[in-house]
Amino acid sequence: MMPQSVSSTEGSLSDFSTQRAYKKLNVITQKPHYVGSEYHGVVADFLIKELQDLGLETSVQEGYSLTDWGNLVKSKNILARIKGKANTKALLLLSHYDSAPHTKSLGASDDGSGIVTILEGLRTYLHNNSDPKNDIIILFSDAEELGLNGASLFVTQHKWAKEVGLAINFEARGTSGPSYMLMEANDGNASLVQHFAEAKPKFPVSNSLMYSIYKMLPNDTDLTVFREEGKIQGFNFAFIDGHYNYHTSQDNKNNLSLKTLKHQGTYLMAMLNYFGNTDLSNLTTSEDEVYFNTPFNFTHYSFDWNFPLIALAFTIFIAFVFIGIGKKVLHVADMLRGFIPFLSTVVISGLLGFLGWQLLLLIYPQYRDILHGFTYNGHNYILAFSSLALMISFLFYKNYKSETQIMNGTVAPIFLWILINLLIAVYLPG
Repeated sequence: MMPQSVSSTEGSLSDFSTQRAYKKLNVITQKPHYVGSEYHGVVADFLIKELQDLGLETSVQEGYSLTDWGNLVKSKNILARIKGKANTKALLLLSHYDSAPHTKSLGASDDGSGIVTILEGLRTYLHNNSDPKNDIIILFSDAEELGLNGASLFVTQHKWAKEVGLAINFEARGTSGPSYMLMEANDGNASLVQHFAEAKPKFPVSNSLMYSIYKMLPNDTDLTVFREEGKIQGFNFAFIDGHYNYHTSQDNKNNLSLKTLKHQGTYLMAMLNYFGNTDLSNLTTSEDEVYFNTPFNFTHYSFDWNFPLIALAFTIFIAFVFIGIGKKVLHVADMLRGFIPFLSTVVISGLLGFLGWQLLLLIYPQYRDILHGFTYNGHNYILAFSSLALMISFLFYKNYKSETQIMNGTVAPIFLWILINLLIAVYLPG
């Protein structure tokens, strides 16, 4: 799902180097750099110099933007541009450079990781004398933490915004773990999904159920502004593990996973090499696709296949049930009895999980003060409750020893699995 090792050396200049990217955080993360802080200006100057050192002409966009909730902010966006061979829609690389205010966050992951990923990716791309068809616009946006103000300023007031065909945003809501692809589509996702698959990122991690849930959540990123205010579609790449460090002083360089940073780099290089030479003028479609990653592939197919596939699964299920009954391997009474241990396991595990967490809150009331709801030892609790559920399952199924008992007991979970898939297809298509 993600890189499992990171070289301790910088490696060839022709390759994206996680170590080179990581070193740039030394400057960015020395102090908090929220909008209005003294170090915010230091980081801005550093980024301008980094882009200039790559041979890029940079510009600064300053201005005020007002959010829907009345948040008026002066933002300072940093921009650069790589000219393409053709007069086509541009590819935009996006990441914000301000850190979260009021928390002493050093912004290593959110969003220094995105900034250094883009800087190292651009260095690699230019070093290899890549000659893109499309212009590539670089936007290091400001005031994301205050209300996506920098992104809004660019989309509504900068002339380049009308030339953008696709935006790629690097974000973080944690400090480790795999980076997930979440898209922002104006209508259907089919075109974006197909192009993403053709780009062939080395470690694609995403699924359309995640996409369906994401669309229902109030969480926004800079890319949301591009879609809503500029009708510009795009991809988010973000990681969420270790999110107890998010927007805290723990968002520092030491807590940022190098494997995660490398994962971001694998996405960027694949996206740059593919979308830099792909027609971005017609990515809108009304069709949606189901998609998910497997250990060795990225699979996708039309939403139109949802119900036929469920019908096929249900038909096969019914056929096996009747065949089993005909061969006197399955028995109606035994299949119905199979629901007892299964539902008991589900209900009791759920209740113990809920009540167990309430008990932990009584023992450790300070857990209620954790804004993100996930404790520093949260993975241990997940392991403990999962082990408890597994133990409960063993207790209920310990007498299912013969092949006939096992087959009759399997009917209930398969039936519920098909039912859950049907409900998801109706209410969360994806």
